[in-house]
Amino acid sequence: MPEKRTENTEKKGMWLRYQVELQMTGRFAASLPRTISEIAAMLEHRKPATAPEDYTPIQEITEEIAAKVGATEGEEDEGEAKFGWATFPKDNTGLYYEGRCVRGHIKDCATQVRGLLVPEVKALKAKVANKIYVTTDVIPLGATEPAGTETRYVQVMTRLGPRSTIKYVDYLEKPTLVFELKVLNDGIITPEVLEALFEYGSVHGMGQERSQGWGRYEFSLSPNVSRSTPAQ
Repeated sequence: MPEKRTENTEKKGMWLRYQVELQMTGRFAASLPRTISEIAAMLEHRKPATAPEDYTPIQEITEEIAAKVGATEGEEDEGEAKFGWATFPKDNTGLYYEGRCVRGHIKDCATQVRGLLVPEVKALKAKVANKIYVTTDVIPLGATEPAGTETRYVQVMTRLGPRSTIKYVDYLEKPTLVFELKVLNDGIITPEVLEALFEYGSVHGMGQERSQGWGRYEFSLSPNVSRSTPAQ
């Protein structure tokens, strides 16, 4: 029986490939901290309670992320703490968005649309996590610098009590994100399921400042037939 299952998988191809285009309809916000101290704080907050044996030290990861965004040491500005400064990673071709962030967006959407699909897919988020992969790790945003920086004044609670602080968010105007998905070809994540995920996501938005209507998009989803059909 196992040999027969392998033969059938090879015949139909293990993966289906789709090209996805997300055309932002307004501002699209960055998500990585811009200062080294904020990066370290973010990683410290997210680290597991028990570190695995082969873990990478936070300092090393901090330096890696800092290099992506050109981070500097944080400074106080006229007595007001900078609560956060989010920016985009950058390489030698310009600003980009990470595929892992898009995958996180898709899983977030799966949480919201579960139970709404016909036919219903049980444990949709778990299936999305194990059957959908964004194979484009670096998604170019078509710009070398942010279009602008939004400044917001927010209230946060600190050890010394509530404080008024400043939040900065770099953004782009209507960028286009093009990337490829690999979907396990077992008949569970159908094109209709993918359409539902992105239909919800187009209103929910992707990236920071979604409460302000940022990160909304129009999408197109096209099967990449030339790469999804195995060689004969």
